[in-house]
Amino acid sequence: MSEIQTKLCLAWFIARDTVPHTTAHRYNLNSISVTPNNEVNPSITPSACACSGNGNGNGNGAPQIVYAIGQLGTDFGTEARRDSFVQAMPADTSLLEYLNQNPYEAQSLIWTLSLDATPIYAIVPVGAYASVTFDRLRAYLGDGNIERISVPGVIGGSVRLMSGQVVPVIVPEVRGMYSWSVPALVRSVMPRLSAADLTEDGLRSQIEDYLNRIYYDYRNLGTTPQERALNFSATNAFQASVAIASAAGSQRVLDSISVEKSPICRPDSDCYDVKLSFFDPENNQRSNRVFRFTVDVSDVIPVTIGQVRSWSQS
Repeated sequence: MSEIQTKLCLAWFIARDTVPHTTAHRYNLNSISVTPNNEVNPSITPSACACSGNGNGNGNGAPQIVYAIGQLGTDFGTEARRDSFVQAMPADTSLLEYLNQNPYEAQSLIWTLSLDATPIYAIVPVGAYASVTFDRLRAYLGDGNIERISVPGVIGGSVRLMSGQVVPVIVPEVRGMYSWSVPALVRSVMPRLSAADLTEDGLRSQIEDYLNRIYYDYRNLGTTPQERALNFSATNAFQASVAIASAAGSQRVLDSISVEKSPICRPDSDCYDVKLSFFDPENNQRSNRVFRFTVDVSDVIPVTIGQVRSWSQS
């Protein structure tokens, strides 16, 4: 059983065994009240113990793995919580400044991950290194250049936001949390690319097109293996950038993105092939160029396998 599974199971058993049976369904997580899935109130709602004694996958006892990308935000959950912050914050002090001055208050907020201004997850760090995760969230929130963040983890229940919307809770894995912007990404990959006739502006335009396709055309919750592989390809964009640079050098542009189960995979892994197809917009008689790289999504944090491969396809 993995460390994150152990954390979730211990939390569930502690809540079950240490609270009287009349209220055994309630416990606190980072100062936010927790209840089971069969109740709905302004609180976090935990899933049942995911271990089921065997530590296997969804439906078999393991927690739901997530690899989501989106924009970071905050929510107070209730008007009372919002008012408590308003009263505690000095005049002319922003929320971020207040959190930097009082880091312990970060756990009293609901940290959200949004797509198109719609919250899709609440991020609730737990465990010995929860403070490290909160520090990273505060840093992300304070950096105005950050466009997206990645949040790997497991589903740990649900929470009601101040708007009344109920969203799933991600228990994050901090070592897989990253932030980025397209300009910073382009600057980081340009020195590693050998396409002499490709300018930085040209590469930026192509990478923006690729990322925008994932953000908006292929937007997802990052729960299925295919979605996790696709989202990881946007986070670990170097391999995609190699394909994009090569295609741009031959005057091709992105046509489609697909994710398929790999026919061959190493033991105890779950491998998926991400395929990028590029076409020549000025010559439809020219064959498409397909680039493929493989992602193993068996763990909470995906990992790429092998090199980028390419071939022509009509």
